[in-house]
Amino acid sequence: MTVPTLAAPVARVVVRTFDMGGGVGAKDRELAEESPLLAVLGTDGDQPRDWLLAGQALERVLLVACQNGLQASYLNQPIQVASLRSKLQDLVGAGFPQILLRLGYPAEEIPASPRRAVEDVIAGGAMQQGRP
Repeated sequence: MTVPTLAAPVARVVVRTFDMGGGVGAKDRELAEESPLLAVLGTDGDQPRDWLLAGQALERVLLVACQNGLQASYLNQPIQVASLRSKLQDLVGAGFPQILLRLGYPAEEIPASPRRAVEDVIAGGAMQQGRP
């Protein structure tokens, strides 16, 4: 994924704010600086119901992104480390951040992941008896 000029300063601020050391910050900096878009998916609350809603929203975002040829990956540290999550919440300005995503078009065509045949993963019932 390539990063547009306007996104680079934002990426640097995000990574600088969340660098916890141990090499993770350096790796996350590289990922963020190469990201055309950093997106925060958040909720109004921070309870199990909110997490479920965030997961449903993430599903929709990922499906639409895939349909449009985009790739997505996660930057987990700012969400999983409590002190960083509160800093991200301050940067966002409202709600509770649940997911921090990198989104962008791939620099080159990526082959589909190999899949096993259905018969190799489903056992019993109609499949064993030769019926669909």
